[in-house]
This record gives sequence, structure tokens and C-alpha cells, in this order.
Amino acid sequence: MLALAPPVEPASVTYKCLDDTTFMLVTSPSEAIVRFADGQYRLPRRPSAIATKYANETATLYVDGDFAAFIADDRPLPGCVRAHAGNGVRRP
Repeated sequence: MLALAPPVEPASVTYKCLDDTTFMLVTSPSEAIVRFADGQYRLPRRPSAIATKYANETATLYVDGDFAAFIADDRPLPGCVRAHAGNGVRRP
């Protein structure tokens, strides 16, 4: 009998933005969950020629490697970089 592997939980990644805002990001092939200290956004994946894009009527997230831009009416966060364990945030 073949044993099934348990489902793999998507990993959370932390991003830190130029204004020191941080958010946790969990992505799947169909959506992204962007978690802030005071709330979260669930964004479906959308086609994009410039980066991986997730968006709904209230927010948009672009992810390109270690860099991200999150835009919503209450949170314009264009300069965000993935935080790396052990060595903090990697800046260009």
C-alpha cells in the first residue's frame, strides 16, 4: 500500500518596506495572503508580464524575487524586500 504524504503547508515569508512596515506573505498557485499586524488581504493571482501579480478590487501585490510592492488605499508600500533569516533584510 502506498502511503500518502501529508499536505505541504505553504511557507510564510517576511517582507520589510522602506517605511519599516513589515508583512508576512503566503502564496499558492492561485492566491496570496498578505498579513499585517492589524489585518490581512486575500488576493487572487492575476496575469502580469512584469512580475507575479495578485490583486482584487482593494489591493494589488507584485512580487519579483526578493522584492515586492503592495498597494492598497490605506497602505502604499512600493519598496519592500524579503527578510532573510540570520542576516536580516537584504538590500541592493
